[in-house]
Amino acid sequence: MRFYDVAVTSLAIDAPIKWTDNVLSQHDVPGVAAARRGVARRIPRPTLLHLALTRELHAVLGLSVRDALPLARELLDGDGAAIIQRGAVHLALDRALLERAVERRLREALESAPTPRRGPPTRYRSRAK
Repeated sequence: MRFYDVAVTSLAIDAPIKWTDNVLSQHDVPGVAAARRGVARRIPRPTLLHLALTRELHAVLGLSVRDALPLARELLDGDGAAIIQRGAVHLALDRALLERAVERRLREALESAPTPRRGPPTRYRSRAK
């Protein structure tokens, strides 16, 4: 399974890095394990869709992230074009459209985002004698 860092994930879901990092830090997102400080988060591909839909529900509909995360999961658990009904409100998801948009942005992100270096800086020795 392929994993992505927070920067690439943010580009793929069209969200600021701070927003993505806060969501992952403050909420339980399936597929993302809590890591200790200094360890880069690894986000699996299925979680990209969950975060992308959560971002859309939050940014477009104005839902809180706390409310958008489970709603996004419920929509994604359905097959094809999922529909959720809450009273007189019907919410539909075109999963194929969401997947294409995330895939396109992910390709662009992987082409432009370098892999961040982790750990202490390397020491270069002078070769002058």
